[in-house]
Amino acid sequence: MPASKKLTWRKAFALLVVAAFLFLALLTRPHPGFFVAGATLVVLGEAIRIWGTGHLEKNRRLVTSGPYAHLKNPLYLGTLAIMVGFALAAAHPREPSLPVLAGMLAVGLVAYFGVYFPKKKRVEYERLRRRFGAQAEHYIAAVPDLVPRLRPFRPAPGEESRWRWRQVAENSEVETALFCLAGLLLVGSKFFWQL
Repeated sequence: MPASKKLTWRKAFALLVVAAFLFLALLTRPHPGFFVAGATLVVLGEAIRIWGTGHLEKNRRLVTSGPYAHLKNPLYLGTLAIMVGFALAAAHPREPSLPVLAGMLAVGLVAYFGVYFPKKKRVEYERLRRRFGAQAEHYIAAVPDLVPRLRPFRPAPGEESRWRWRQVAENSEVETALFCLAGLLLVGSKFFWQL
């Protein structure tokens, strides 16, 4: 089984958090405005991830085109948008679940940006430097981590990659997209259950 398909403690923790969000969402009826705003963020986050995974060729080349021309970590940015989107979509301003969802989101963001992201960034960037040398060093120095730059990074001739659906599937993003869709349908179905 490829390493990307194995269940790790990080993936198990993420699944547990998502399950808790969905459970809380099922306890209350989402607010229509919050749901629309949250669903929009989830769709935007997943679109960023699909755009990124369509360019991503793990361990084969340094990817600097597509969303990677604007930021080094588009998949993390997409995941952040999805996480915030689900918390928002499940919320209602007058329900007791709102503080719980807000607290869970805050804990998730602190864990993600305080523990996971710094370690992952250090490991990934070192791996890129070892594998791709000066090319990686130039890219790492020129492109921001999570806040996109407006002017895209220009890869050297021959280093551009095109978006391909095959890469999206190879990077297991189809499953993530289906999971996001199922989550939104589950949360959105509460409008009909409680009419």
